[in-house]
Amino acid sequence: MWDPVNWRHWRVVIKLDPHKALTPDSLSAVLDCSPEAIMIGGTQGVTWENTLRLVDNVRHFGYSGVVVQEISDPGVVVNEVDAHFIPLVLNSVDYKWITGLHHQAVMKYREIINWNNVVTEGYVICNPYSAAGMVTGAAPVNAESASAYAVLAEQLLRIPVLYIEYSGVFGDPYLVEAAARESKNLHVVYGGGIKQADQAKRMLDLVDTIVIGNVVYDDPKCLADIFKHI
Repeated sequence: MWDPVNWRHWRVVIKLDPHKALTPDSLSAVLDCSPEAIMIGGTQGVTWENTLRLVDNVRHFGYSGVVVQEISDPGVVVNEVDAHFIPLVLNSVDYKWITGLHHQAVMKYREIINWNNVVTEGYVICNPYSAAGMVTGAAPVNAESASAYAVLAEQLLRIPVLYIEYSGVFGDPYLVEAAARESKNLHVVYGGGIKQADQAKRMLDLVDTIVIGNVVYDDPKCLADIFKHI
């Protein structure tokens, strides 16, 4: 059941992409780990139809935990989830990914939005060559600028979540630590390239929550080992 503050206690979240083929074996491997939450979202090829299909599939397979949608496009929002996570890409050079799409969504949906079920994420995309980096026009990030984005998110924008996204590659722990060190009340999330238990533990030493995604599709057998050793 969704609790507007319970997400602050999540340690490991599994992210599923509506545009990627998810085999029954892979989904079973996910559910066997009993993740604290499943996040549905992606950068390319995401539609309302494939998002809803994936949510229904997760529920049909018996997952009774929290399912949230991370929204990349106002046109793909589904109501059959427990909450919506809204990224603001802080290092995008295109305002569309900072407030542009968000303004459009509020214009259209503000009368029906349940703000208790909305969590805003300050995204810092650290892999400019990833699909997310290229689509959003993410500017390069180093440890110094990452720490400044953490201050920007917390002190100026009052965003509750800072999401450090390496999108497919394992990130630089020094950069992640620099951003996390600036946080007083920010909930710091790391995602990208976690394929082994030691990588998961390394990042969990630095942040509040890690997100595991690509390994679900590349080598789902690794999930059990990761969850066993963290």
